[in-house]
Amino acid sequence: MSKSRNNIPRAAIHVGAPAKSFSAAEGYEPERRGWNEKTYQLKNQDTNNHYDFSRKHLNFEINSRGEIVPLGSNPVPLHERLQKRLDELEFKPYMDKNNPLGISDNSPNCTVGIVVSGDHDVLTRLAFGDQDVDFTLQKSNAHVVLKQGIKDWAMDTYHWACDRWGAENIIGFDVHLDETTPHIQIQTIPVAKTKSRGRASIKYVHKDDKSKVLSHKEWKKLPEETRSNFVRTEVERREKECVSYARVWGEDKYAVGKTYYQMHTDYYNKVGHKYGLERGDDIAMLPGEERRERFHKNKAVLEAERQAKDAIARNQMENERLEGQKEKMAGEVQDMKKQKECLEKQNDKLEGEIHYKEQHKEKLEGNISQLEDYAAALDIKEEDLIVPTLKTNPLVKNAWDAIKTELEKPIPAFGQKEWREERRKAIKGILTNLQTALMQAKEVQKQDILKLGKALYNKAMQNVRAIIEQNKQLQKENDRLTEENDVLKKRIASIDENAIIRLRDKKDAEIKELQERLGKAESEAVHSDNVVSRERQRADKAESQIKGMLAIPEIKEIWETIQQNKCNFIRQLNQWIDNALKAIAHFAAYEKNVHFSEQQSSAISMGIIAKAFKSGLDVTDDTARLQATQNLLDEVDWSETSSYKQDLTRHWTEMFCQDMTISQTMMEALTLAAGGRGGISTAGGGSSSELTNWDGTKKKTGWGM
Repeated sequence: MSKSRNNIPRAAIHVGAPAKSFSAAEGYEPERRGWNEKTYQLKNQDTNNHYDFSRKHLNFEINSRGEIVPLGSNPVPLHERLQKRLDELEFKPYMDKNNPLGISDNSPNCTVGIVVSGDHDVLTRLAFGDQDVDFTLQKSNAHVVLKQGIKDWAMDTYHWACDRWGAENIIGFDVHLDETTPHIQIQTIPVAKTKSRGRASIKYVHKDDKSKVLSHKEWKKLPEETRSNFVRTEVERREKECVSYARVWGEDKYAVGKTYYQMHTDYYNKVGHKYGLERGDDIAMLPGEERRERFHKNKAVLEAERQAKDAIARNQMENERLEGQKEKMAGEVQDMKKQKECLEKQNDKLEGEIHYKEQHKEKLEGNISQLEDYAAALDIKEEDLIVPTLKTNPLVKNAWDAIKTELEKPIPAFGQKEWREERRKAIKGILTNLQTALMQAKEVQKQDILKLGKALYNKAMQNVRAIIEQNKQLQKENDRLTEENDVLKKRIASIDENAIIRLRDKKDAEIKELQERLGKAESEAVHSDNVVSRERQRADKAESQIKGMLAIPEIKEIWETIQQNKCNFIRQLNQWIDNALKAIAHFAAYEKNVHFSEQQSSAISMGIIAKAFKSGLDVTDDTARLQATQNLLDEVDWSETSSYKQDLTRHWTEMFCQDMTISQTMMEALTLAAGGRGGISTAGGGSSSELTNWDGTKKKTGWGM
């Protein structure tokens, strides 16, 4: 977790998007259920992941009884605990009328995931103390022992969460210590108390005898003179618990924002201040520079900034070293002036001193030469650091002009419905073309940035090779100077006052030259700083352009639809993988046939395709598809299967994979879906059934409009 302004350690709470459900595979990750060392390696193929298998034994969870136990101790998986609690609350999701097995799009959200973390230094000190922990994944951390501080922080956070959402509504409280920064992953169900439906019941109580209670019908049967002896009362409707995201988190985005704000304040008051974690800042209130640091930057830009900062730091270190050498040489000159007065008496001592000064001078000249080589190697031209900008203004302007042209067309007196439909289709087509053009421009920018990164790397390697070659030449030159120094030693006896004066003038000239080189190094450092400043200004300009585009409602709607489609696509891939795992496990445990059924073939083929797609493998390549199949088989639960049936099932699945055929049309559809564009259909590849959304609803076409 990054620190906010003034380097104050702060707490961090991230609330995930509410969901209708999640798959078994999604529930296995926070509990590390079934994860082995190979699973950790596969996860770390994504450069954003830093899972450390040697620290897996440090993970723990807090169960429903408030006890700290090893992570994954609960025999009931997370997704089953979710369904069990929903059944207790009598929660029934809305089903899709077109698909009896699917959940409707407008079904209420029933679960929310929350991640609680904070400043990296504070939390790692609570978890590991002063122990040596390698976060680069280069060394094993099996020797690390967990400290009590992190357990106290987790327990205090658990009590805070129970007070806020109820212990029975926290179905998962997992503490992860096998990643970069310790954090807690909480899975909750939003539950609120509401009054039961129906009218309040009416009772009549006797004025003198409270034990006499009549219903309204019984009271109506009494004589008129007797009715006045009873007093009418209304019994309030009883309260019951129900799943309601809106009542717990807020009816709209403004109410949700207030809930988030108050949640951060409450956490600081009850937990954060005890461990030196200040309340997290609202991102809207942060300075512009820090707000930019919260957004993800392109890796090429980050690498350019890192190289510039390293160059400045190295120049500053060399400047400090040169200043020290300059002061040291000034002192040496003063010493030589004093030695001049007693030259005749200390001729032998002067000979040794001059010999030492000559060696030191040669070493200093070599250091200065090496510094010049380093400065030349780090001299990155300004034009090499220019990141290509994303030119979107003309595209947006043309699209907007086209939309205004459509909107300015006069409304006819008749056929207005057809006129509106034509305008809507025309505007939709304009926006679709705009989005395609934006994607193409972004791809061009991405390629330019990659070229920039490669150019910087090649330039750095070329300079390094040049420095190595220069060092070899300097070594030869040093040997030659050593021989010349031996000759000069023989002539030192004849030195006189004029020689001392000449030596002093020579040293003064060397000091002046050092001062000039120091000024040059300082100017280079200022130049590097200016380059970094200009790059930040370009980043600010690009950020304002993106915000300007998102301010247009049509583009914002397209962007939000694309992001939602991407999330749905990831859920769909997880669902395919889960279905394939179940089909393979069922075949191995219960089927006596030697071939998969049509339904099993469909599920397994789509699972292989989904696994390859998530792992970045080319599903059209036989070797890559076989690798995806083997990865899928490694995740199957073989607990109810003999080793013979397991080997047989693996063999049949790999043969089935080799016989699969993947059409180009299907790959294009999956690629579009991964980018949030268009619907998905199998179009071959081992299954003839049409695919649906992850929640069972039918896919929409186009841009989700």
